[in-house]
Amino acid sequence: MKRWTPGVAALMLCLLGGQVVYAGLRSLRHAAHSGAPNAELKLGELYQYGVGRPDHLIHALAWYERAAPKSARAAELARQTAALLTPEERQRAAAWAKGRLGPP
Repeated sequence: MKRWTPGVAALMLCLLGGQVVYAGLRSLRHAAHSGAPNAELKLGELYQYGVGRPDHLIHALAWYERAAPKSARAAELARQTAALLTPEERQRAAAWAKGRLGPP
């Protein structure tokens, strides 16, 4: 019988855990698209602090602005995130939100 090294075992747990994370992310996106302010805020935070997306702050701003009328924390994060972006990037965030998210 082969023994699994700790690295292989960790990789398997990550792969299996990734399915759980993906399912959780999918339900979070569904709730955010349905207008749940906490889900919108959390999705914005995931985009802001996530990796692997060059336009992550643009998507974060879009979600924060969508949640801002319903959440003081989201409004503050939208203000802070907008300050990090150029006017063109802020316009891209608004265009992305309009095309992908629809009205708040």
